[in-house]
Amino acid sequence: MINRLIFTGGFCLITYCSAAQSETPLAYVQRVKKQALTYSDQKIGFTSVLDAPGRNGQRVQRKTSGEVWVKGESAKLVLQGQSFFFKSGVVTTVTPEDEEITVRKLNGDANQYTPAVLLGKYEKSSSFAWAGTETVAGRAIKFVSILPKNDPDVAKVILGIDTKTMKLHSFTEEGRNGTRSTITMLSYETNKGLTANDVEFKRSNYPANYEYIAPKVK
Repeated sequence: MINRLIFTGGFCLITYCSAAQSETPLAYVQRVKKQALTYSDQKIGFTSVLDAPGRNGQRVQRKTSGEVWVKGESAKLVLQGQSFFFKSGVVTTVTPEDEEITVRKLNGDANQYTPAVLLGKYEKSSSFAWAGTETVAGRAIKFVSILPKNDPDVAKVILGIDTKTMKLHSFTEEGRNGTRSTITMLSYETNKGLTANDVEFKRSNYPANYEYIAPKVK
């Protein structure tokens, strides 16, 4: 779940209304992805809702909120009282409640969880289709449905894009096990002049008594 939350990026192109007549959903997503790569930095506030099957046919829902900052290949996520720092294939987690700092390796780097790379993951071996337009809080949101053909866990992905700003509004992932997770952007700022100090972990920023747990260097 944490990894899915780290998927920050931006979408800022022309409005959709004139292009929708001839542009395919895949081409639309590819243009959105291309623009996402041009931002120098991103700052996003979001909510995440996980809806899963429960006992006796009931559904269980869990809602959280957080913020994420991205600068280059580094990212910082603040979620449920914890701070997660992603850089060069490593995530550093700071948990004040436990007075603990842990370091672990990722299968890749922080950028694999940004929208640009996440969208690229579905460009091949997936089918794309328009999924309608809805007005949400006074904004027109265009939806694109993606059906991964060879993913054993994900049955469908639905992207919601603000047709005026062309920024990502929501990302919904439906699992084959009946779970449904939705991330909705509450605020989305780009090119705000973030620096490495805003997103990278620094041991000196935390109390010396915090336990530091890191993989042993071989």
